[in-house]
Amino acid sequence: MNRSGLLFLFLATVIALGFTWLNSTWLSFKGFSVSKNEKLIDYYLSDFSVLNTYPNGNMKYQIKGEHLVHQQSTGASQIFSPELIAKDTDGVVITLTAKKAEQAEKNGPINLNGDVIAIKDSPEVTKSFELLTRNLTYNPLIRELSSEEEITLNSVNGIIKGQGFNTKLDEEELRIHKNVQAILIPSK
Repeated sequence: MNRSGLLFLFLATVIALGFTWLNSTWLSFKGFSVSKNEKLIDYYLSDFSVLNTYPNGNMKYQIKGEHLVHQQSTGASQIFSPELIAKDTDGVVITLTAKKAEQAEKNGPINLNGDVIAIKDSPEVTKSFELLTRNLTYNPLIRELSSEEEITLNSVNGIIKGQGFNTKLDEEELRIHKNVQAILIPSK
């Protein structure tokens, strides 16, 4: 090999080492790198509506809200001023509203927090019932609503209060766990 070839090899090696050192120094500055513990926001929606459907196109549930923050790395979502709309087995609409909703993973339970109101419309009456609680969990996979908080259930037949409940949208039964109190309004 001639001298110019050796010189070129030496310079190429020095330049490669220089760029490697410069790159590692550049990445060592905290402002230029992302730590593994840092959660990246993948998208942010404002005044949004998301519809989740079955393969046949029928609605599983719909979520509306003022703001949605979704993190692709964890699959977690936060929704501010959410409105969740689902249908029971009879096709009657149930609407859930809260101050905030969180979902830790895709298709995981949706936790509604802060002044949760659940309203079920009925073809016979304007409102068949209204359920009030502080926090509520909706599991979209098994279509179940549940809470361990105090609840108040208002209907045309009376008021029921208690501690904790669970119900499935595909069943016509609501189970209140404890401290049940009822005030019945007689039919006219």
